Amino acid sequence: MAPVQPIATVPCELCGNHNVEIVATHDRDASPLQVVMCPHCGLVWNDPRPSADALAAYYREEYRQDYKGTLEPKPRHTLRAARVAVERCRQLRGDLTCGEPVLDLGAGGGEVVYVLRHLGFPASGIDPNAAYARFARERLHVPVTSGSWQEASVEPGSLSAVTLFHVLEHLDSPLHAMRLIQGWLRAGGLLWIEVPNVEAVCQAPSHRFHRAHLYNFNAATLAALGRRAGFEVVRTFTSADGGNVTAVLQKTEHPVPAAPSLPSNADHIRSIIQAHTLLGHCLSAAPYLRPLRKLKQRVSETIGLLGKKTPKELMDRVIREALRSGVLSVVIDLSELAAAAI
Repeated sequence: MAPVQPIATVPCELCGNHNVEIVATHDRDASPLQVVMCPHCGLVWNDPRPSADALAAYYREEYRQDYKGTLEPKPRHTLRAARVAVERCRQLRGDLTCGEPVLDLGAGGGEVVYVLRHLGFPASGIDPNAAYARFARERLHVPVTSGSWQEASVEPGSLSAVTLFHVLEHLDSPLHAMRLIQGWLRAGGLLWIEVPNVEAVCQAPSHRFHRAHLYNFNAATLAALGRRAGFEVVRTFTSADGGNVTAVLQKTEHPVPAAPSLPSNADHIRSIIQAHTLLGHCLSAAPYLRPLRKLKQRVSETIGLLGKKTPKELMDRVIREALRSGVLSVVIDLSELAAAAI
């Protein structure tokens, strides 16, 4: 680990510190990428990075092609996203109030919006990629608009909940975004955030950082960011494999303006990164279980795609299966489902 150096071109989003440690020099594709950590709070970010205009253009025009290899979701992508959306909505369900408006920021192809609307919530979405937002509107018939979070036209105090699933790590100013969202929410409104966990050891050590992930969070930095943005922390939790961390935040009228000092968090993250070696990873179960899970997923998706099915048919079948199994439950009468999906 390199000694503390005053090198950051972008100050720490949490505490404004410029003195950082270099924690990586390459991304998961072995391309050059400098990743730094604030020794005062443990926030990790890419530095330097492209300009705000370059980032906006990348997510608007190139990200989906770069990440998914396609301009709009393929059937396999829709099926996979439908299953993920069902699981996300299963977790969300207990925090949402029937009939209250929900916004999915970074909605992609609209899968979470589609499931929520079938469960009785007047959900809508925003996504920076025009092709994916158009797919949501034209193929799934759900209200997903194209644009960035900065461009979003949302009435102050009009929403009961906002969701960001694997979005916050891509934003060039997550604190600014969360403060803007705080204004969109009504009193007591919820912000649900899921991001990759910087503490994760389920992937190879060299795969921890991604050039499109401008920030890397753990539960402590995610919670601290929420408090600074005007939220209180309802709970945080990690996924079963430790790969993702989620924060459920509630709007408060008493934000924490002071920059946090979390030096023990920086020590904690540093120790995890240093201890996660290639040899240790190879001696663990993770590199052997991961391909088996992917193979199982691939077989399941191949079976699920048998026969020609439209995106709506794929979504509807996954939702029906979840309802039959009790994974999901509707909050309106079944006769109203068609109206809820319009």
